[in-house]
Amino acid sequence: MAQAVRELITLQVGHYANFVGTHFWNLQEASFVYDSSSVTDINHDFLFREGLTPQRQETYTPRLLCIDVKGSLCSLPSRGSLYNPIQPEPSISEAAWDGPVDLIQQLPEEKNEYLMDLEQEDARFLGGTDEDKDICIDDSSVFSKGPENHLALSQKVYDLTKSVSVWSDFLRPHLHPNSIYLLDDTSVKIGRPSGNNDEKIWGFPSGSALFCKEEVEDEITDRIRLIAESCNNLQGFQVLSDVHDGMGGVSFGILQHLADEYGSKDSITFATTPSHLSSLTPQARILMKASIIQSYTELSKLSSVFVPLNLRQHCWDFQAPYVTFPCLTVMENNAYITSSVMAAFVDTAGLVCRSRTSPMSLSCVVDLLTPARRNIVGGSLALPLGLSCDQGILEWLQQGNKTHLVSMSGGCNFTLDPISEIRIIRGVPSSRLLRPDTKLPPGLHYENASQIYRDYLQESQIPPSVRKVAGVEDPIKITPPFPSIFSEVLTEDGFVNTSGIVAPSRIMKSAPCEAGLHQSGGMGHLLHDLQTAAQNLNVAKVPSLLDEGFDKDGWSALVEDLRTITLNYCLDNIDSDNSDD
Repeated sequence: MAQAVRELITLQVGHYANFVGTHFWNLQEASFVYDSSSVTDINHDFLFREGLTPQRQETYTPRLLCIDVKGSLCSLPSRGSLYNPIQPEPSISEAAWDGPVDLIQQLPEEKNEYLMDLEQEDARFLGGTDEDKDICIDDSSVFSKGPENHLALSQKVYDLTKSVSVWSDFLRPHLHPNSIYLLDDTSVKIGRPSGNNDEKIWGFPSGSALFCKEEVEDEITDRIRLIAESCNNLQGFQVLSDVHDGMGGVSFGILQHLADEYGSKDSITFATTPSHLSSLTPQARILMKASIIQSYTELSKLSSVFVPLNLRQHCWDFQAPYVTFPCLTVMENNAYITSSVMAAFVDTAGLVCRSRTSPMSLSCVVDLLTPARRNIVGGSLALPLGLSCDQGILEWLQQGNKTHLVSMSGGCNFTLDPISEIRIIRGVPSSRLLRPDTKLPPGLHYENASQIYRDYLQESQIPPSVRKVAGVEDPIKITPPFPSIFSEVLTEDGFVNTSGIVAPSRIMKSAPCEAGLHQSGGMGHLLHDLQTAAQNLNVAKVPSLLDEGFDKDGWSALVEDLRTITLNYCLDNIDSDNSDD
């Protein structure tokens, strides 16, 4: 019997969230299996939908709505090129009269090497090339004719660290024409907070007010409805949202709509904060801290599960140290690189729902991670896993090795007072479970790495009350345009090379890794820090906050809401009522 598909709709709100989302969808396409002799344990139908173009070509596009501001796409048309036939450029010879004709032609946006290669692949199947076309398309998408086209670009090394300025600069898959919505409103100061220009900063209240405009709300909710109507068995939504600017307010409006119209569906919100904000002016930093505090408070109340994502060691301290990953070199101030690490986490964590063999429903994930109304959850990632190329995972664990899980939720120690957790391990094939000469106790048999890892965790550390260990054999595919951030001590398939011989021409293709979703007492420390920051922020004395729309009474109510949330995570060593001193 075919497995019933319970669809998930993805919403990406904000420029950095779309950076993360772009890497996420690139990873999905990289994991597609084109060879009939190969197998995969990933069910892509949860996230993708089939369709037809007006030319009756079959399509396979993400169930996705991207929300950003105008000016965020560069060479990518807002409606894409998938459903629009390519038209030749007009020429003077086509004029309908004999008089003088001036042909005014806008110069196309400059494309990086990767986009130009994708464009050439597209033109090859469309029967012609045109260097001026604004096309961003994947070599393995709707126009591909076989696995050989998918392999063509994967063998090439690209350095996009300096050429990527917006997320569409490295987008692989085709998007549906209704998948992108660009906000355009001149009454608020909107833009990407990437420098010292306060004019580009907008806060949570502006975003919330913008969503409430009839034309904006109708456009967004209509697009969500159209995607939902194409689902046979919708189970919920995954939301990637910026929380450091007005996009947190836009997401607040969206989540309110989901609660009203899709109240029986669950939602998991990944709150993304870029790590490259330290260069902003003091006034800008205050506004962004206030937006983060309000976003965490409001969005967590409306989400079934709320997962903060930040590669600094604190969610709102823009000077806090960065987290570090063994075997990774991460340029912390480069959005293209940092977002790839976040996307690897989101992709791997989501496999618990997308596995073909033993998927969990989103509702079961929510129930496991949210006991006693605690719905703020920490994330962790081990990329790569750390397994040596000459060892089985059982031997590796028995020798005292362990995966190097790094917190993806700034300010959260997920190992403190664990309550419940989900661990997902991927990329360890059946051939790497045991050494051939390994003798197991009678009656003990392992079929996959997740079984070995589950037993190891049960024996080696105090387990939380509830733990789910899941896994797939599919590794994370890190073909272009995933950035080259992996150490030279790794083999091309992501295992630690113990021979000491480094191949300078090595091209990384994949890597085993692990992701975790954790409900623990460590969330109490994160919330306590947020509450303290909110209490110490006197809105009435900050003109930029008053101009943005924050007010004293509203902020006092927000602080009280945050205190109520924090009390639900109260630990013996945290005095959540210190504001009464």
